[in-house]
Amino acid sequence: MARGVEAGTVEEYLDRIGEPFGSALRTVRDRIAVLLPDSDQVISYRVPIFRRNGKSVVGLSATATECSLLLMSPPAAAELAGTLTEGSLSGATLHFSPEHPLSEQTLRTILAVRLRELDGGTKPKE
Repeated sequence: MARGVEAGTVEEYLDRIGEPFGSALRTVRDRIAVLLPDSDQVISYRVPIFRRNGKSVVGLSATATECSLLLMSPPAAAELAGTLTEGSLSGATLHFSPEHPLSEQTLRTILAVRLRELDGGTKPKE
């Protein structure tokens, strides 16, 4: 179960979530911010969310033992299943160890799927 904390900003959330989760999520947050420079970072449902053009793209959270990237889309998770080399998908959540924050390449792959989905695109034909 994802763990939210009372926080007014993403930075406050990352400070309050505790270590080693705060550092790992901060690393992933910073990588996403570079890949989505036109996004807003907000707190929604007590977790950090990246929004673009008013639409939620991905979120961050932690459980008692691991970090999570919230894909916010079961269809995106289904499309990505079996293609990611990091983390473990469960539903529409990618879990990863705080000792191994998600790489830029993994995030780039996930964000491409989510942005295509949010922009009304369809899956490319194989």
